[in-house]
Amino acid sequence: PHQPTMPELSAIALGLNGGCCFAYAVLFGLMQNKLLQMYGVEADMKTWTKSDAWDVMIQIMRIVGAFEFLMSFLYLHYIGFPEKHQAGLRVGVMQYALLAAVSLYRVALEPTSAKNKAVALKSLIIQGVFLGISVVGMLNAPKPPKRKTA
Repeated sequence: PHQPTMPELSAIALGLNGGCCFAYAVLFGLMQNKLLQMYGVEADMKTWTKSDAWDVMIQIMRIVGAFEFLMSFLYLHYIGFPEKHQAGLRVGVMQYALLAAVSLYRVALEPTSAKNKAVALKSLIIQGVFLGISVVGMLNAPKPPKRKTA
């Protein structure tokens, strides 16, 4: 049986991270109602669109979507450069560790409803999976060539 090589494992990890970020880019950037439904929120657009808070929230969601697109591009771009796999996946470890910390805070410490904790737990599981993928990919990435020192 074929054993995946180190560049293949790290390329797969980068591809999975890129796909996840692209999905979130589309949801945050273009499909906010669908995203809210996935998180168990019934969007009352007739009321919400009259609110100044909604204007701010939709702008924040679009900004998050733009950043998720940027991350998706970076992960997918790095696939073609095996010497950059380790650096790209280090970014993935940082990204998903930070996101998981936010979700863990909401699940464990923030006073909120059981419904909101369940949503945060769902996010925490997804973020934990991609943190694990990033760690495994990073540890199996090819070592970058040594730089010549002056």
